[in-house]
Amino acid sequence: MRVRTDRLSIDYSLTFLTPFHLGTGFRQGLVDRTVARDRQGRLYVPGATFKGVLRECCEQLARTYEELAEMRNLLASPHDENLALRGLGSRISMVTRIFGSQMLPGTLFFDNAHPVTTSATELPQSGESTRAAAALEEGAARQVTLYTQVRLRRLTRTAVPGALYTSEFGLRHLTFHGTIRGWLTCLPLDEQPRSPTYSLLLLLAGLHLVEQLGANKSTGKGRCRCEVLRLEINGEEYPSTEWRGWLKERLDDLVYYSTAQEEAWQ
Repeated sequence: MRVRTDRLSIDYSLTFLTPFHLGTGFRQGLVDRTVARDRQGRLYVPGATFKGVLRECCEQLARTYEELAEMRNLLASPHDENLALRGLGSRISMVTRIFGSQMLPGTLFFDNAHPVTTSATELPQSGESTRAAAALEEGAARQVTLYTQVRLRRLTRTAVPGALYTSEFGLRHLTFHGTIRGWLTCLPLDEQPRSPTYSLLLLLAGLHLVEQLGANKSTGKGRCRCEVLRLEINGEEYPSTEWRGWLKERLDDLVYYSTAQEEAWQ
């Protein structure tokens, strides 16, 4: 089978189940750790942050299905220069085809995810979900809550002197919409015209594995649910029943990727 290049557009939603902190690294006034905001002052999920977490999910899944040790060794940090040089001229992993590497730039682009209006999402009926709905209606000021914390010594579990700090956290039940768009080059699973490529199948599965974003993960912050809303391939929208069927019935086919690539190179 020949390598195929598809033009993709994937719309997705992120709904946070717990308070979340997507930090800027800057302080403002009495707040030591501020969260990312757009020019209107509203919270957003940086595309680079989401891309990094999604890459980790795809790497974990690819290791599960990859049979060749050589290919598993290539599934590591994109910042590893020695590994990037070692992989030069070798077969290309599914993860590299999606996200790129130091030697092979990626051609998919991850837009920032912005909050949706209350009319565009259904929120559970609870006190905090009502606050989240009101935050979207009334503006940026009510999208966050403040937490004052103290840093602890891990060994003694006692407070570190002078380590009191205040952080901003986005409210839970806020929902954000984002888009992944660009080109994806990979081998198709079979010769059928509507058959997905191996990398597209891995990308769709990885999106559903995103469960946590941002800082303070050890305390349960940033838990989220990611859902694919729309898939368009080469200008044609695919119904959810079709691509969900791929995930249900063909995910195990990822194990054949390296074999298919070897045959294509011969």
